Amino acid sequence: MKIIAVILLVLGLGLSALGAGFFFSADYEDCQRATAIAKEKLNEARAAEGTPREAELIKEARLEVDSQEYSCRNAKRTQQSAMLAGPGGFAAIIASAGLLVFSRKRRKSQV
Repeated sequence: MKIIAVILLVLGLGLSALGAGFFFSADYEDCQRATAIAKEKLNEARAAEGTPREAELIKEARLEVDSQEYSCRNAKRTQQSAMLAGPGGFAAIIASAGLLVFSRKRRKSQV
């Protein structure tokens, strides 16, 4: 039973570290940066309405909006992963501690 508790402890520490890594990733900042760039390109395209560069600027704006959507989707996935991995790791650590306490009490009652 102690081996299972130690495995759960190691698994819990790993999941908690993974959750922290996801939590502190730069994906949210990338999303914000991509959103600002996309807004800027859209404003440039609107300002160029009726000019020869309009088609080119609209194409650039569409590319930036697609990039922004991808960045923000990735940031959302990263946030969800952090919300799953972090608490899962803490639950594994708590289960490990509970198993260790239970195995000690069980061992003392047998002696």
